[in-house]
Amino acid sequence: MDSIFTKILKREIPAEIIYEDEHTFAMPDKFPSMPGQLLVISKRQVPYIFDLPEEEYAALLATTKKVSLALDKISGLDRTCLVLEGFEVPHVHVKLYPCNAPGVELHPKVEASAAALKELADKVRAALQ
Repeated sequence: MDSIFTKILKREIPAEIIYEDEHTFAMPDKFPSMPGQLLVISKRQVPYIFDLPEEEYAALLATTKKVSLALDKISGLDRTCLVLEGFEVPHVHVKLYPCNAPGVELHPKVEASAAALKELADKVRAALQ
């Protein structure tokens, strides 16, 4: 059964995809814990990161770095923190949280508006260039 991320990748569900390559894609999180939260997702639908073939594992980390550095540019904060996931949605993905050192205060999840997702996506796309 396709995960929500596979459905997004197949363009069955709309999303603001900000980056895509052979093995990964990235987008704003529709239910962020904090403003600016992004997701980097493996195109292969597996629940556990270490089940990815080596090339796809490396690609996921490379994309995570690229998108995190773009998020650093636009957020004005100290760094981007990340969490490797595969539980809530059984599909390997990385959650990116813009934050100030030494930690991050997470807020309750509230659905982001389409306009807010597009604005964030447009800024990160521009920073990736």
